[in-house]
Amino acid sequence: MKRQAINPANDWGARFEMNQAEIISEFNEIIKFSGQTSIIADNNSEMGLSVKYPNDQKKQMEFILNTIDNLLYQAKMSRNNIIHISFYTTDMEGFLESYEVYSNWIKEAGVRPTQSAIGVNQLVMPDMKLEIEITGAR
Repeated sequence: MKRQAINPANDWGARFEMNQAEIISEFNEIIKFSGQTSIIADNNSEMGLSVKYPNDQKKQMEFILNTIDNLLYQAKMSRNNIIHISFYTTDMEGFLESYEVYSNWIKEAGVRPTQSAIGVNQLVMPDMKLEIEITGAR
């Protein structure tokens, strides 16, 4: 896969580990993730599911990024295959405070995927603060 970053002259996105745009070429496959959350199996709950780290966005971010690593591994891919990431949060201020977790995680891969951070009123469960979608290619 070949990547060509497209950024404004001042490249302000670099400090957020993101490109404003990328041309992706010479790839064979795309992987598209469903929204990843901090939901875990819980036989004691009515739905059989609960939120890991309720209302703690930083811990939820760490948990979700670990899940993404595991899914990428199963697909025989890694973080450097990520070409876009979308964050959905019910607490933008909390998201920005915990953004360093993501920034350090993606910096290890040496890529700056395009990204979107979208504030929403509610996610699937009330204690859930964050959902992350990934698109990758190889």
